[in-house]
Amino acid sequence: MNTTRFTWKSVFAAIILVMVLSGCGEVQSVSAGPDLEELQTITDEQNEQISELNEKNDELKEKLVEAKERNKELEEEIASQTSIEELEDKIQEYEAEIDTLVLKNEDLESEKEKLVEEKEKLGSQVSTLEKENETLSKEIQSKESEIEEVKANVQEESNNDKSETSQNTSDESASCDIKGSESGIYHVPGSTYYDRTTNVVKYFCSESEAENAGYRAPKR
Repeated sequence: MNTTRFTWKSVFAAIILVMVLSGCGEVQSVSAGPDLEELQTITDEQNEQISELNEKNDELKEKLVEAKERNKELEEEIASQTSIEELEDKIQEYEAEIDTLVLKNEDLESEKEKLVEEKEKLGSQVSTLEKENETLSKEIQSKESEIEEVKANVQEESNNDKSETSQNTSDESASCDIKGSESGIYHVPGSTYYDRTTNVVKYFCSESEAENAGYRAPKR
């Protein structure tokens, strides 16, 4: 490129020199005729050189453009190669992640199968327990019915006993007026606690009868 610039400067200097000499030739055309022809020849040669140089310059420009394009292509290729390497690394990472996920999926499938088996077992146990619960519920209902019947019978017997006791007490009280209390003490009419004694268990006709039945007289 430095040689080309130097040649261009030389060509321009030669052109200026030719123009100056051409002007001088017009003034001295009578005495310097052969010199003008030589200069014209030189000028033509230099014009040819200039044309050649222009062509070479154009070729160099085209080569420069081609070199730039090629450089751009190479840069793109380098960039694409880098991208490909990055993509290959990512692909390897993704493949490793996929392998890990596949293993996890297999583990989950195994756990799922175990859970399904346990669920089936639990379902069978639940069904059995429900049947047992129904049986127990029926038995409980039956026992409750029996208990209710027993309670009713006990209540009826208790009412009958109370009725008989009340009747006996009333019969005895008609002829015997000594009160036998729940505390095991008997009270004769006119005593301190006779009128206060309401929890009468039995009436006696005599004190000896009361004492024979296990009752005692009050201390005062």
